[in-house]
Amino acid sequence: MPPTPLLNSPDVAVAVLATLPCCVVDARDRIVEVNAAFATKLARPAQFLVGIEILELIRGLSADESRSTGANCFKIVSAGAETWVRVDRTPVSPGREVIRLVDVSPEWMALTALMSARMARERLLMDAEVTDWRFDPDTGLYSFTGENLLGYSDTSRPVHVDVLKTLQHPDDIAKEDVIRDRITTQGGSAMGEMRVRSSDGVWQTLRVYYRAGRKLASGRFEMFGLSQKVTELAQARDTADLMSDRLELAMAAANAGVYEIDVKTGDRWSSEQFKKLAGPEAMARQAQHPFGIYVEEEQAAVVKSWQRCLASNEVESMDTRIHTPDGKGRWVRLFTRVQRNAAGENVRAVGLMLDIHERKQQELALLEAKRQAEAATIAKSNFLASMSHEIRTPLNGILGMAQVLAGDPLTEEQHDRVKVITESGQTLMALLNDVLDISKIEAGKLEIARIDGDLVLTTERVRQLFLPQAHDRGLDVTVEVAPDFPRKAGYDPVRVRQCIGNLLSNAIKFTESGGVTIRLGADPLPDGSHRMRVDIADTGIGMDEDTKARLFAAFSQADASITRRFGGTGLGLAITRQLARLMGGDVTVESRAGEGSTFHLTFVAERAALVAPKTGEPAAAAPTVQPKSVIGARVLLVDDNAVNRQVVRLFMTQMAPKIVEAANGVEALARLAEQPFDIVLLDVHMPVMDGKEAIRRIRASDQPWKDIPVIALTADAMSGDRERFLALGMSEYLSKPIDARELATKYVSLLQGRRLASDKAA
Repeated sequence: MPPTPLLNSPDVAVAVLATLPCCVVDARDRIVEVNAAFATKLARPAQFLVGIEILELIRGLSADESRSTGANCFKIVSAGAETWVRVDRTPVSPGREVIRLVDVSPEWMALTALMSARMARERLLMDAEVTDWRFDPDTGLYSFTGENLLGYSDTSRPVHVDVLKTLQHPDDIAKEDVIRDRITTQGGSAMGEMRVRSSDGVWQTLRVYYRAGRKLASGRFEMFGLSQKVTELAQARDTADLMSDRLELAMAAANAGVYEIDVKTGDRWSSEQFKKLAGPEAMARQAQHPFGIYVEEEQAAVVKSWQRCLASNEVESMDTRIHTPDGKGRWVRLFTRVQRNAAGENVRAVGLMLDIHERKQQELALLEAKRQAEAATIAKSNFLASMSHEIRTPLNGILGMAQVLAGDPLTEEQHDRVKVITESGQTLMALLNDVLDISKIEAGKLEIARIDGDLVLTTERVRQLFLPQAHDRGLDVTVEVAPDFPRKAGYDPVRVRQCIGNLLSNAIKFTESGGVTIRLGADPLPDGSHRMRVDIADTGIGMDEDTKARLFAAFSQADASITRRFGGTGLGLAITRQLARLMGGDVTVESRAGEGSTFHLTFVAERAALVAPKTGEPAAAAPTVQPKSVIGARVLLVDDNAVNRQVVRLFMTQMAPKIVEAANGVEALARLAEQPFDIVLLDVHMPVMDGKEAIRRIRASDQPWKDIPVIALTADAMSGDRERFLALGMSEYLSKPIDARELATKYVSLLQGRRLASDKAA
């Protein structure tokens, strides 16, 4: 009889069973017996375990529970150690089962690690908005795992490719078909961006990675891959591309280029537009020297601008020139700003170079044109001043002698001849004044000096002045004043008289029958001032529309026949309009050929600021001139023109001065040193030493004559001449041709109350 196999031996079975934690349960799953290993495993005495339902016992002692391969697994903590055990059952007889606690700790730990890794992977994919998928080319089905990126429900089931195409952007369907066909037939990998509509109807951009998998029985390759949602990144990129395109278009349109400089290393980057703008030669020079791109005479200024930029947070800009093959350079405008790190250190400079060559050339041309225009204006002013001086000097002799002759006993015929000389000289003087006024207005040097006055009285005086001329032509001149017209207002009486006189003279000149009417009106303004209206209507020849269109241009009249018939230079109306505009108004005209004309003059007059005398106090009386107190004064007459000296002598005959003559400033100073004088009549333009140097020396000396009254007698009559000569030290100013009454008035006013030299000698 062969021996019994050892493994089938009851003794071996008992020995093995004794090493395993085992128990026997009845049909109700209650423990009926346990072995020592079981009691030890659960750290409980055997007698306390019998009769307890096995799973209730294990659950009560375990720290955790799970299932694996259809069996319950429990984590048992015993003696500080953790053990995972599986409950295995083996039926041994009806109503009886042997329960074994199998130690599965190594397998469970490996499974737990695998599950943790899988969960971490899924978490990472979810955080990165990535899902993985697999495509079966034989069935046309996609299988997805991981997060649902598009928000659709139930993505655990396979989805057919035709269903996915309905969600794809129409422009991307064909692109993905090509990738899918290539990989499933040839293998390999690919990457692309696809747009897919999400469950909320919004287009989402997915970055898809494709790779071929195993080869199927059909000969094609399965395909698997990852899809990552990059919608925000794609939108930002598209926006950046759009902005870049716009910037590039703007740069190209403006002919501008961008550059960057690493401040620490000196490395430089330039855009293509910058390189195109600079040109090969300038770029080659820059490669050799940081500032070599600029022409040599500009480099020092560019270096200073760069140093300012390094020390400032502001944008530094400057205009400079870069090298060109022709050697002339090209004008560019630089904008540079330095960027700093958190520590405040200069990191890099970002700049823009803008092509301004044509604009700069135009600016330089305009500056040159302005310089030439200003030089021409100065030359014209100098010419006019010179011509004024040259004309006024002989005119002073003509009108001066005419004034003297008019006071002599003459026959009536001789008086008429003197009158012709005087009127001709005054006409020439008026023409000269008109030319000077035009020059002053164009140069912006004519000033309006408003004082309080009565416009009705001013108008009446102008009417009286032109009344003899009107009566000679058989015309009547009348003045009509509106009932509410203000009698006192602030205006420039000289310029207003000039405007009314020009218009009235014009009306009389072009009217052969009928008359001229002057109408005065005023419109109040919110600030208390008035807009004055002076309408001058005549019954003259009138004018057509073409004539009216050019009427106010300087040196313009209706036609040559008008000039021959009526005379004139055509300056009066041009001056009148410009004066009116300087006073805040204008001059317009209404006229028809053969029906007369009406000129409308307007200007702003300020509210009168006259102060009435206090009650009970009489108004201050005007000072009276006492010529007897200046009889016999000692006068030093200084003028290089003998005729002018003779005219002044004749003008002053009635005051019996003791006149000593000098021809220039040197002689004048010598005469002052020889004897005392009461007053000096000093010409300005003289040879050897002019009047300006003479008055400077008179006032600067420490001699008794340093405070002597000095009247400037000069042909300078431009705007500002009077103020200029008074600032030099002159006491008074008279422009040539000299008016005898004006000379007498200023002569007496300066000597009135002074002790004469003859009295001191006595």
